[in-house]
Order: sequence, then structure tokens, then C-alpha cells
Amino acid sequence: MEIKKRVYCLYRVSRLAQVDKDDIPVQKQACHEFAGRQGWEITKEFYEKGVSGFKVSSKDRDAIIEIQREAALGNFDILLVFMFDRLGRRDDETPFVVEWFIQNNIAVWSVSEGEQRIDTHTDKLLNYIRYWQASGESIKTSIRVKAGVARIAEDGHYAGGPVMFGYRLEKSERINTKGYEALDYVVDDESVVEIVKLIYHKYANEGYGARRLADYLIANGIRRHDGKPFSQANLSKILTKELYNGYVVHGEARTYVPALKIIDDDLFKRAQEIRIMRYKLRASERRLPMSTKADSLLSGNIFCGNCGYRLTFSPQYVSYRKKNGEMAKYQHSGYVCGRGHSNDGTRCHVKYTSHRIDGAIKGILQQIFEQIREAPPADCWGKHHECRITELQNRIKTTTREISKLNKELSTYKGEVIKVIQGNSSFTAEILNKLILDAEGKVSKQSAELDGLKSELGKSDYLYEEEKEKHTRIRTWAEIFDESSKETQKMVAASLIREVRVNKGYKIEIDFNISVREFVESVSYDNESINISVVR
Repeated sequence: MEIKKRVYCLYRVSRLAQVDKDDIPVQKQACHEFAGRQGWEITKEFYEKGVSGFKVSSKDRDAIIEIQREAALGNFDILLVFMFDRLGRRDDETPFVVEWFIQNNIAVWSVSEGEQRIDTHTDKLLNYIRYWQASGESIKTSIRVKAGVARIAEDGHYAGGPVMFGYRLEKSERINTKGYEALDYVVDDESVVEIVKLIYHKYANEGYGARRLADYLIANGIRRHDGKPFSQANLSKILTKELYNGYVVHGEARTYVPALKIIDDDLFKRAQEIRIMRYKLRASERRLPMSTKADSLLSGNIFCGNCGYRLTFSPQYVSYRKKNGEMAKYQHSGYVCGRGHSNDGTRCHVKYTSHRIDGAIKGILQQIFEQIREAPPADCWGKHHECRITELQNRIKTTTREISKLNKELSTYKGEVIKVIQGNSSFTAEILNKLILDAEGKVSKQSAELDGLKSELGKSDYLYEEEKEKHTRIRTWAEIFDESSKETQKMVAASLIREVRVNKGYKIEIDFNISVREFVESVSYDNESINISVVR
């Protein structure tokens, strides 16, 4: 009696969508019919659903690993697939996987292409060429798909992928390449939109981080569409996706669709600035608070004037007994320098009472805001814009003069070349060559700087709008500062003040950000216990 060959079958589809289109059942039926005609017995079948034979290495495919293990144990004789590309589409890998099976006494067959052999050098070449072609087809398919998706995104339409919170998909009048009615983004219900706005407000205006935001939303019963709570990862994506600012982005395609905008430009931009300041800059460069939970006004931008180390807020409560015997406590918090030793080797563990410093800083901010409220809006950013344009023009003139001077110097050096050749120059060839190279380098550097300055000046309209945006934001803060929460006041202070340095005797130096400096020119703040100087 003839013993039937034991056959293992592998069925694979690259995308899960293919599972619902009978791709695997078609492969299975063809393999069973083929095995029946050959008189083979299928003893085991493996299914790979949604596994790319091009993107996923065989080392990461559980089915291939299991089949190889079974082959090593001699549990089957033939590996059968519908087409050889079901084994993979990687020209640098799949041919050698096939060879491995054959070398381990496993015949590799395809319903469509027959048996793959490696008896001769030609067999090995054909084996490689087959997967080289399959790899090329995968690359071309990938290019076509990406180009198609990019065109969809460039037209401002939904191009696939997860739908962000705040939006939903609705059928459009467009027909896709498969003949179905295509889906498009639409802004979700107003209640959902308000949640998105709340997330951005808490992050940009009150300094909430992703973790604190998640806790806040859970505490207030706010959940995602699927009923699950927001995670830090969910919120991080919401706070970075340009879709909320009205831009459909897919790869390099980026298209503005006003109807999809939920968050205005200023709020979205500030959220990105805060994210970069908190998580991408080095700690020494960071000036925004990592958290706004503490009761202090300053965080991240207050430093010790003695050693330059960052001060941290230290909440402290002092308990005492009243005359009637009851225990009570009062807050005696402060800013503490945590550095062990200062630059001169002495210990630096100074502490400054927080309410004295916070009160002084809040007082000067209120004076600045009073000036802003009294100043005509157009004068604010108009004056600063004119100063900025004048500064650019002056730098262009200075740089142009410097380039002219360097070019004259370079001409002089080049004029010495003939004299060096004739032996009449006071320079040696080596020294003259070095001088010429140095001068050319300086000319090149100055020319690049000049091009940059001219480019910036050419964007004067954009610069004006940028100044207008900054000053409108500051004016808004001026109107709401006194009535705002401590979190908002802390974020406003961090946005306006680049650095506060506190020295012994409560001598305070304030370095304001460029965008607010023109408002503090006439502000001075002194009292008996605090001495403040504004750094200009």
C-alpha cells in the first residue's frame, strides 16, 4: 500500500479586508483540489490574516516559524501554497527560506507554479528571480497606493486611518476606485467639539499635562466615543494633530480645510510651543512649568541669583497652639535653591518666602497690564513692528558694509599672488593662501546672513501679523489676569517672563520675553522689602 505524502498548507492575505472577500477560502479550495489530484493528504493548515509578505520578515511570522519547527522534526513531506508569493515577497530573504525547506527534505509546491527545485544553478537563479519580481511588484504597489492616498489627502479628503476624537465619517458624493461611495471627515456634535476645546484650554492656558488632563476628564465623567477613558497617549495625539487646526495631513500632503477647524491658530500654536518647551528642550533651556499644581506663581523660570541654579517651590505648613489650646497651622512656603554648593565652594541652600516674591511679581505684571489696557491696540504691535523692521534694515546695511570691506581685503590678497610668484611679496605662498581662504569663508558666511535678513525683511506683512497676534494675546491676558485661576496666572507669568533671578536681600531681576519688553520700559517697582530691576 502506497503511503500518502503528508502535506502542510499555508494561506496568507496581506490585508484584513481581504479576509472578508473569500481570498483565503479560494486559496484553501485550490490547495485541497490540487492535493486530491496528486493523491496527497493535507494534515495541517496555517492561516496568516493581515500579514504582509513584503513588510514582515519571516523571522517575525509565527506561521513560518512553526512550519520550520515541524519540518525540523520531520512531521510532513510537502509544503503547499496557492502561489509562491504566499511564502513571502522579500528578495533578500524568501528565496533562502525556500532553500531551507528543500535542504531539510521538504518539497515546496505551488498550485499555480508547480514544484520549486534547486538541483542546478539555474534552479537557484529562477528561485531568486521569482522573489525579486515579487518584491518589485510589492514596491510598485506600495508606490501606487501611497500616491493615491496622497492625492486624496491633497484634495482635503479622508485618506484612511483612525478617526480622531472630535470628528466622524460621513458618506460623500465621491466614488472611490472600487466603486463605493467614499467617506469624508465632518466635525462631530457641538458637545464633542467642546470637549476638544476644553482639552486645549486646560493644556495651553492652565498648564495641564497629559496625565493631569486624563485624571481631570475621568473625574468629570468625560469619555471617548467607545466609552473608554482618555489615556495619556490619546490626549497627546489630540494635542499634536494639525487636523484640529483645519489641516488634513497624510505623509507629505498637507491641505487646509476651513470647515474642519476646531481650534483657532493662536491656541493651537501655543499648545505646540508648550509641548516643545516642556519635552524637547534641554532642562537648562526650559522656562515653562512642567506642572501648575503648586500654589506658587513662578515655576521653571525662577533662579538663584547667588549660584544660578533653578529654584523650586517648597510647600511648608507651620503648626502652632492657640491660647485656647486648639492646634492651628499657617502656610510658610518658599522658593528653595537645591544646589549643594555654589561656584565659590560654599553651600547654597537659600530659601525665599514665596508670597513676598509672588506678590512683587504679580504687582509688576498688573502695572504692565494696566499700561496695555490704556494703550490703543494698533499702537502696541505697530510700534514694535516698526522697531523690528528698522532693526532688520540696520543689520542689512551693516552686513552689506562688512561684505564690501571683506571683498576689498580679498582683492588685496589676490593681488599679492602675482608678487608671490615674482618673489616680490612680503607674504609666503602658505600664509597668503590661508589669508585668502579665511577671507572667502567670512564673505560666504556674511553673504548667507545677508540673504537671511533680506528674506526676513521680505516677509514684513507676515511679521506684522505675527506681532499683531502676540500683542492681541497679551492684551487678552491683561483683561483676564486678575480674575483667572492660579494655573492660568502661572502660565501667563511663564509666557511673559523669561527669567527671574533672586538675590540675597530679596533683590529681584526680571528678564522679560522680547514680545512684552516694549510694555515695561517705563515700569519700575520698589517698596521697603523688595527691590526689583527690569532687565532691558
